[in-house]
Amino acid sequence: MSFFEHLEELRQRLKVVIAVFIVAFVLMLTFAIAPVTFGQTQVFLPLPTADQGRTIPAQLIVLLNHSLVKGSAVLTVLTPWEAVIAQLKVAMFLAAVITSPISTYEFWRFVAPALKPSERRLIFRITAPVAALFLAGVLVSLLVVLPFTFPFLYAFAYSFGATPLLRLDEFLDFVLWFSLAFGLAFELPVVMYGLSYLGIVTPEFWKKNWRYAVIAIFIFGAVITPDGSGITMMLVAIPMLFLYAAGYVAVVQRSKHAARQSIAPAKSS
Repeated sequence: MSFFEHLEELRQRLKVVIAVFIVAFVLMLTFAIAPVTFGQTQVFLPLPTADQGRTIPAQLIVLLNHSLVKGSAVLTVLTPWEAVIAQLKVAMFLAAVITSPISTYEFWRFVAPALKPSERRLIFRITAPVAALFLAGVLVSLLVVLPFTFPFLYAFAYSFGATPLLRLDEFLDFVLWFSLAFGLAFELPVVMYGLSYLGIVTPEFWKKNWRYAVIAIFIFGAVITPDGSGITMMLVAIPMLFLYAAGYVAVVQRSKHAARQSIAPAKSS
């Protein structure tokens, strides 16, 4: 296709992605998770609601407050529009997550014709690990790191009689960006595997430069954590160190497998 034909195809695929995103965004702001009884079974389903205090974003904010802050600080709103912006922000985030399979599919259909067969095989091979590792990173941040971080840090304020206040907007920004960064950090083994699969980096590179990798991991942990105690930094860095080791093992195993495949035809000939 010509350059303008590529642009037209991109426009058509973006229209699909944007339309699906808008629908999901509106549904987030007009639906709530409510219990529905079927006989003796109670199931929680998304249902339409006119109460803006019970929409899915509002319910998620309440859940995050109870599960992460755990009463260690008082969630506050300082401006009339802050709560509205917070719900819009959460709705956009949830809509992006829900529509990500469609966005990924449209992106794949657009770039697939330009990829080599080896690059297509690589994408198919890493799709499931990418999704699983990202989800694992988000869950670790929400279930392990953040529930420890907020009560630990605010405990120092209570030790000298202060009442901690936590702004709603800052709380959501931190939780969303921290979870996103943690999910991306868990993609480290996939990045290592992909670079080695494409021949950009050899397995020996990861073994030779592991000390620099450790330093970079601890720096990353220090950057995304809010305190200077080093404890939350360790909660971020330690899983990444294990992921680095797992990525190296995967790269070595893939290199050995490729070597055996190259030897087999030679022996048969």
